[in-house]
Amino acid sequence: MGKSFITPMKKLELVDNERCFACGLENPDGLRLIWQVEGNVMTTAFSALPKYQGWQGIVHGGILATLLDEAMTRLAWIVCGGALTAEMTVRYVAPAPIGETFQVRGEIVQESRKLVEMKALIHDASGTLIAHSTGKAIKVCL
Repeated sequence: MGKSFITPMKKLELVDNERCFACGLENPDGLRLIWQVEGNVMTTAFSALPKYQGWQGIVHGGILATLLDEAMTRLAWIVCGGALTAEMTVRYVAPAPIGETFQVRGEIVQESRKLVEMKALIHDASGTLIAHSTGKAIKVCL
């Protein structure tokens, strides 16, 4: 029988020093998102500045993925204790124009002893779905 390359997650202390790229208010180069949490749901608004551009006039897909990841895993961190993204699937549905404000929503779908299953959505001001994701976070402060 061969060796397993999967190692158990060690207990890890996650420290929020306000420098997170997505939500850190002390990170002048970050997104500086301010979240509202209600139970197992978290929301924020994101203003798409030109510095977040990919193709001309369109928000970079990596920024959209970051918004979705933060909506899911930050929520898991807040609600369930320390958690890190274990996996994530993103589906891009429509272009996100630079200059618009988008609504981002994350939700915990299911929680077990070690994992948190989540989903997230990004809509434009008219309600059009821009991107959505599903993911799992692993709890690290068990």
